[in-house]
Parts: sequence; C-alpha cells; structure tokens
Amino acid sequence: MSKRSHFMAVVATGLFAGGGTMVGLSFGIVFLGLGNLVPAMSGEQLVELFPKYWIAIACTIIPVALTKTISLFTATFTSPKGNGVRRLWSWALGLWLINCTITVGYHLQVVIASFQGQYSPEEMVGTIQMWIALHWVRVALALASFVLAILATLRAAIKNATRQRRTEQPSMQRGTQL
Repeated sequence: MSKRSHFMAVVATGLFAGGGTMVGLSFGIVFLGLGNLVPAMSGEQLVELFPKYWIAIACTIIPVALTKTISLFTATFTSPKGNGVRRLWSWALGLWLINCTITVGYHLQVVIASFQGQYSPEEMVGTIQMWIALHWVRVALALASFVLAILATLRAAIKNATRQRRTEQPSMQRGTQL
C-alpha cells in the first residue's frame, strides 16, 4: 500500500505544482499582460472574464487538488512513526495545508466575490494583481511539497532496499555454510 500511496502522492503533487505554474504563467499573462507582447486586460474585461476563466481552471485543478490531499494524508499516515520518511511526508502535507489556507482565505473569496459582481473594474485590476502575486506563493509551496514528496519516496525506497538486503544476506550466508 505505501509504495502505491507514495507514487500517487508524487504524481498528484507534481501535477498540482505543474498546474499551478501553468495557471500563473498563462492566465497571469492573459490577465495582467506581458509588456508590449500581450496587452493586459482592462478592468471591465477582468470583471466579465475572470469568473469564466476560473471555471476552466477549476475543472482541471480541483480534481488534482483532491487527489493530492487524499494521497498526502495516506502517504503521511501509512508511513511508520518516528521515521525520517514520515517527517518528509508531514512537511509535504504541512506545506499543502498552508497552500490550502491561502486558497480558502484569499483566492476562493476573490472568486466568489467576482461571481457575485462585487468588484468595480478599478478594484478588479488591483485584486487580480494581488491574486496572481499570492498565486506565486502557492506555486512555490506546491513545488516545495513536490520536492519533499520525491525525497520521501526515495528515502522510503532506499530504506526498503537496505532492509531487504539485510534479510537476504543471512539466508545467503546460511546457504553457503551447508
């Protein structure tokens, strides 16, 4: 079970980190522009289009986020206590929970308010600038969580290989003594 949960956690954390990077780069550029290359959306366009774009983002990232949550909890709590592997999983999970707190505390509030039409065009520009800036904090947390998941999986694999080698050596030695 732990090999499968570790694999799923690595895949899900990697997908979320990649998805977050894609959202920051693509939608960040669409919303805020990229100098003369891509013009920024006006406040009116953001008021109209941000909720629609968010639906597209949500359809892809929410299933990945749910998978990441379940797999990180599973990997963390199926790892032996007092183990360096579990500590790495705990850190990965902790960073993910911080990410979720930022999401619920700010990003989701902005999305809900934008669906309710609570922002004027002038407010929306500044709100989206802050949304994107905090989004990059979430991307950094997601990337760190991904790295920790990889390290936890590698450490678990090394421990399992070492343990397996130790159990095979005595039996091999006994076989040569016969």
